Amino acid sequence: MKNQKKCEFELTVVKFSRSGLSNEEIKAHVRDCTSCRETLKIASWLQMSAKSAAPQAKNLPAAGFLWWKFRIQEKRRAAERVVQPILIAQIASAFAASATLVWLLFSKSLRFDFLDSAFSRAFASMEIVAVPFLAGIICFAFFCAALVFILRRYLSGK
Repeated sequence: MKNQKKCEFELTVVKFSRSGLSNEEIKAHVRDCTSCRETLKIASWLQMSAKSAAPQAKNLPAAGFLWWKFRIQEKRRAAERVVQPILIAQIASAFAASATLVWLLFSKSLRFDFLDSAFSRAFASMEIVAVPFLAGIICFAFFCAALVFILRRYLSGK
């Protein structure tokens, strides 16, 4: 690119272009000066762009409304970031609950004969299963909560 010298009449050319007034001396200078000719082209193009954008600018919402809407979106995003680890924990607990349920169903230590025996034998067999069973119940509760959360999110359209 060539380094063009800045003409001292450029601001005057822009002012006359803006006002729409005609001055023969300025017109003659613009014909002879490359810098002022480019300045006039750019100023004319900017004025034309501003006029074509003016009707669209009337339909823009107020700045306060846009700021308020932005703040609401930021709060929603922050809430989603806070809930994400909880959702991950719920999904992990669902897998743990499923694994515990499978283990309980196929475990050889799970006996149902305590219904026919005395209370002592029933409690003895329950000691083997009690801790995993309670862990499974807790994990199942987390699984249900995660399922409700996911369904609520899916049905709300997010």
